[in-house]
Amino acid sequence: MSVDEAVPAQNDNQPVKKKITLEDCKLHNKEEDCWLVISGKVYDVTEFLDEHPGGFDIVLAATGKDATEDFEEIGHSNAAREMLDKYYVGEFQGGEQAAKQANSSAHASAKQVQAKQSGSNLQGILPFLPVLFVLVAVLVGYQFLGRQ
Repeated sequence: MSVDEAVPAQNDNQPVKKKITLEDCKLHNKEEDCWLVISGKVYDVTEFLDEHPGGFDIVLAATGKDATEDFEEIGHSNAAREMLDKYYVGEFQGGEQAAKQANSSAHASAKQVQAKQSGSNLQGILPFLPVLFVLVAVLVGYQFLGRQ
């Protein structure tokens, strides 16, 4: 969706911005087309990527999710916050709360994948545990018998 696709309001001449979903935002995750979700609003920051003081790659890493926490942690200035208005595309569907929920569910999924991967690493070690136990027992026995 672009700004041109705004839906006209029924009561006045001001266009109403379409609600933008997380799936919509995930499509705009490239250097040539970059959208961010910050505080329940969506911004097309493509033009700003080359100007970003931290580098474009930091901005790209915040796409496809709620970037509010990333934005706030850096401690952006009031001037940086005002600049966002220039890049405003529309409201995130469900607002700020929905963006946070989408972020937390993505975080939970990542934790599940990580837990599954660490569990599979343990399974690779399990066949060697009896051998390791026998080696430790032999060493302890050798130490104990050597002292008598």
